[in-house]
Amino acid sequence: MSAPKLSFHQIVEHFAPGWFATVMGTGVLSIALFAFRQSIPFASAIQSVFLWLAVLLFIVLLVPWLTRWIQHPEAVRRDLQHPVSAAFFPTMPISLLVIGVALEKTSPSFLSESALWSTLLILWMAGAAGILLFALSILNIFFHQPELKWEAATFGWLIPPVSTLLIPVLGFSLAGHYAASAWGAFTLFVSLMFTGVGTLLFLFVMGTVFTRYVFYALPPVQLAPTLMVGVAPTSILTIIVLRLVKPAQAVMAFSPQVAETLNAVAAIAAVALWGFALFWLILAALVTLEVHRKTPLPFALSWWAFIFPLGAFAVASGALYQAAPFGFFLWSGLLVLAGVMVMWLVTLIRTLHGAWQGKLFVPHHAPQK
Repeated sequence: MSAPKLSFHQIVEHFAPGWFATVMGTGVLSIALFAFRQSIPFASAIQSVFLWLAVLLFIVLLVPWLTRWIQHPEAVRRDLQHPVSAAFFPTMPISLLVIGVALEKTSPSFLSESALWSTLLILWMAGAAGILLFALSILNIFFHQPELKWEAATFGWLIPPVSTLLIPVLGFSLAGHYAASAWGAFTLFVSLMFTGVGTLLFLFVMGTVFTRYVFYALPPVQLAPTLMVGVAPTSILTIIVLRLVKPAQAVMAFSPQVAETLNAVAAIAAVALWGFALFWLILAALVTLEVHRKTPLPFALSWWAFIFPLGAFAVASGALYQAAPFGFFLWSGLLVLAGVMVMWLVTLIRTLHGAWQGKLFVPHHAPQK
């Protein structure tokens, strides 16, 4: 049976808010390759391919995403009020930050240094503004719901906290570069504030969803990949604590002795945070395999929930190995990176096939509140 032909109008109307997870998953692999550039042949060339593919995906997806807000505001409003779909809206501004970090690590030759950092600053401000807007809007909507059933909670709810934690990843680079100007202090202190927001939101949401998974039946099988999102927050926090000291010293003029102490504390904290990410990765893999054994996982856009968290874990492993050169961090990161690149290829092919057939543009049926 041939696949139904969908018009652009139909595609836009049912364009799921989680499509930008494809950009996140593709862009983070560019960053991960940079983290292991000394261990992987031709890493720089492959890194550039992933970066520009992420940019291309972003441009392509932005058209139906923006059109939907204009032509189908009622559908957007309905998704924003949905306890599952709403959490995926921040994937769009997250993509801006992921592309920004990947662009910083790639440093394309056709951009002058001034143009590069101006572009990064624009991406950071746009991404941070979008993340803040969605985080406040989603929480405000949820707080005013008459009732949210426990069964509606999934680890996809961690996406808003993860989004706020990505702001300092690029923000600290900007703070270091602009340390001699007011932009340095602005980007540093805003990044520190969002570090606090993301960390506490992660703890609140993780505790809430963890309780739901323990005391209630697991979500529908198509949402099983969202369990892997729990790997991302502490992976990103590992990167944050390792990157914090240098820009903070540049802006706040710490003495070398203070900086040395902070670097030592940061390395210890990074190992502890990375340890939880590794623990959750193993737990998520075990639970997902058991779910798959009972009911095979159907392909859905939620498969992209595997890619970005594992990519973030690989980046954290590479950053941690540079700070604490223990071989276990290196080989763990390389092993996960190899696995996630295979998963990325399979998921991309199935996504393109599903999009071509129109199966990914039909109305999605997530659990209701």
